[in-house]
This record gives sequence, structure tokens and C-alpha cells, in this order.
Amino acid sequence: MKDFLRTTGVIALLLVVYSLLQGLFVGVAMAGYLVYDIINGSLNPSMFSDVEALIESPVIKAHEIDAMAIGMFLSAAAMLLFIHATKLFRLRKSLFTSIAFRPLLLSTALVFTAIPTLNVLVQWLPLEDLLENEFDGLTRNLLGAFTISVLAPLLEEVMFRGAIQGYMMRRMHSPWAAIIAAALVFGIFHMNPIQIVYATLLGVVFGWIYYRTGSLMSVIVGHVLNNTIATIMMLLLGPTDEKELLNEYMPSEAVIASEIFTFVFFGALSVYLAVKLHRSLPPSACSMA
Repeated sequence: MKDFLRTTGVIALLLVVYSLLQGLFVGVAMAGYLVYDIINGSLNPSMFSDVEALIESPVIKAHEIDAMAIGMFLSAAAMLLFIHATKLFRLRKSLFTSIAFRPLLLSTALVFTAIPTLNVLVQWLPLEDLLENEFDGLTRNLLGAFTISVLAPLLEEVMFRGAIQGYMMRRMHSPWAAIIAAALVFGIFHMNPIQIVYATLLGVVFGWIYYRTGSLMSVIVGHVLNNTIATIMMLLLGPTDEKELLNEYMPSEAVIASEIFTFVFFGALSVYLAVKLHRSLPPSACSMA
């Protein structure tokens, strides 16, 4: 019971601090834009008397994505420093580089094949994407795209795999219990129905890879790959449902057949790569840092 309470406390601490940092830096960035707009005359101070009108004004709308991008970038950087300072996960160079080329290649390939498998799976489920427009806006912002593609994956692997899963590993008898629990926290953290399922399942993949390799680099590369592909797809297609896009050019039967083929083919390939990765590593590689 004591271990459970300590683990819950650690998880709550990390999530609360990160949420507060995001809110703080987004708020500061937005406040900076407001001051700038008042100084250059594009925003009338009298508008502050009507909060709803202020929020819906074109001037505020024009700065929302920029402020969000700045806030995400600064909060991610600050959170990395916080995790390191609290010693929940020390950002030592060896934890990022201590992996041979073959396991790194296999783990990256495994993530690459798991992505389309899980994408098809979540498309079959009746789940909403509540943050699609925000994600679309951030991908079209240079700092936002960099944060989503590189910095956010780095932070999330340090926090959810390095700190949370690592902490659970040291207190749970079953490695799989720690992997699944950390993946669930990772999924729920996204607070978006379609991302909750997708991130949880992908978190299990990331968690197992980290458990087997003992190196964060093996999951950071895969996570960066996942987010970069999603960013590129959003830039190319915009906030358009992939299934709707396919239905414009293919009969529904062909779309279903292609989805089944993708799920079976890449799913089988993922299992094959997981077995290859598992066999390529000695048992001692399972120890958590």
C-alpha cells in the first residue's frame, strides 16, 4: 500500500507540475502578445471589460497558436530540468547512447511498423479527435512543429518511460505491470479520446522496447519518428479524416480491404521484429536504469 501511494504521488507530482508549467508559459506568452498589441494600437484596452468578446476577437485568435507553441516549448524544456533536478531520472549521456546499432535499428523498425497497425485499429473505433484543429495549427508554426516532432517526444520518454516506468519497475514484481501502468498514464495524459487509445497502445510498445534495451535512445528515435510522420501528414493533408479521403477515390470495399491488409501485414511484421529484437538482446539488457 505504501509503495502504491508513493508511486501515485510521483505520477501526480509530474503531471501536475507539467500542467502548471504549460499553463504558466502559455499564459505569459499570451500576456506578452496582449501588451505588444496594446502598445502598437491593434488592441483597445476597453475590450478587457468584456472577457468573452476579448477571447473571440481576431487579435487574440491570431496569437493563440503562437502562444501555445511558445508555452509548449518552454514548459517541455523546464520539465526536463525539473525531472533531472528531482533525481526521478538523471539525464546521463550513457542512458541515451548505450545501445548497439542493431537493437536501435530493430526497435526503430518495430515502431515504424506498429504505427500503421495502430492507426488502422483506432480508425475502426468510434473515437473523436478533439484537438485536431489545434494540432493542425501547431504543425504550421515552426516552433510548434519542432516541439511536437522533437522536444515533446524527448520529454515524454524521459517522463513516462524513464521516470514513471522506471520508478514503477523498482517497486513492482512484474515488469509488464509497470509497462502497462505507465502506458495507461501516458495515454490518459493526452486527454483526447482517439489519442488516449493510440498513445496507450504505442506506450506499451515503447515501454517494452525500453525494458528490453535499457536505453531511452531506442524509444526516443521511434517516438520522434511517430510524431514527425504525424506532423508531415497533417501539413500535407490538413485536418482531414484519412478514411474520408480514401473514400473519395476508392470504393468502400476497397478501403476496408486495404485497412485489413495494412493491419494484418504490419501487425505480423511488428510481431516478427519484436521477436528479433528480443532474441538479439541478452537477459541482462532487461535491467532498468
